Amino acid sequence: MPPGAAPPAPPTPAGADTGPSSGKKVALAAGVAVALAAVGTAAVFGYNVYSGDNEPLSLPSPIPSVDPHVPETEDPLPKPSPVVTNVLNSEATDPKKLTLKEAFAARRVKLDGRTYTRAKVDITAQCAKVAVGTFATALKKAKCGRVLRATYVDVRRKYAITTGIAVFPTKEDAVAADRKKNLAKTQWFRGLAGNAGTGAEKADISGGYAAGLVWGRYIVFSFATYSDGHTPTTKEKDLGPVSGAFRDHTAQVIEKRVTG
Repeated sequence: MPPGAAPPAPPTPAGADTGPSSGKKVALAAGVAVALAAVGTAAVFGYNVYSGDNEPLSLPSPIPSVDPHVPETEDPLPKPSPVVTNVLNSEATDPKKLTLKEAFAARRVKLDGRTYTRAKVDITAQCAKVAVGTFATALKKAKCGRVLRATYVDVRRKYAITTGIAVFPTKEDAVAADRKKNLAKTQWFRGLAGNAGTGAEKADISGGYAAGLVWGRYIVFSFATYSDGHTPTTKEKDLGPVSGAFRDHTAQVIEKRVTG
């Protein structure tokens, strides 16, 4: 986990069917995706799941966000000084407003050898309107200030991924809101649908895999779906890594607030 980041609380599966690292860089979290089929919604979600002692549960293999192998050199470089990220814990110490330009400046991004094009962006101060159920209520209660979202589509138009950042006054507010998510009942952030012809037309109604983390006063999230809108089957496991990659990529926006 990045320094100062809080692992999300385990999602409640009730009612569900089974079915960075050198210099100034801060290492991002490795994600663990778990599929939860939502009853009556035809949606499947996944999330970072941690046990009470913050150790990964026995689930599918973690998604590495950095290369774990460090090349050996004759004269090893000195270890970088720890980056203090406590500045992210409060609006008082991190007062600059997060903008769409800061969050989603690149029209195209390349992750894991695949290129994605931004289909749509959105920003709103009415956080509850881009969430579902009790989680929407929790965002409002936690004084969510804004939610920034962007949806990206790969060049083959196989995937449509909504990724974003929710902003709160304090880290405590962000953690409190995150604990109210219920992925089994799809009570989380909504996908952001793109315009006709973008390949992201069904991003708000498709089943998929979610990934997220709380870092300071921010919730960073992603939701990967198939462009054609079909709900992934138990044999389709490619969406988990896609969602995790976008979560880590978007988290770099928050990292840069500390490292510059």
